[in-house]
Amino acid sequence: MKYELVHWQDIKKDMKIYEDSDNNNGFVFGVNLLDEDSNEVVDVQWFKSEQERAEFVWHSRRARG
Repeated sequence: MKYELVHWQDIKKDMKIYEDSDNNNGFVFGVNLLDEDSNEVVDVQWFKSEQERAEFVWHSRRARG
């Protein structure tokens, strides 16, 4: 599994969401989980802090060995 760090502001721009009030309910730090062969996004996880996101990635990598 590969991981791509994303931020809600960038997703908003890509999706052409121009409302300043749209902050994904505070979940602004994301991780795209990518298929290793196709690099396609297979799952997305959102977090309220960079630390929570970093811990998720660390634990996910450790669990995979």
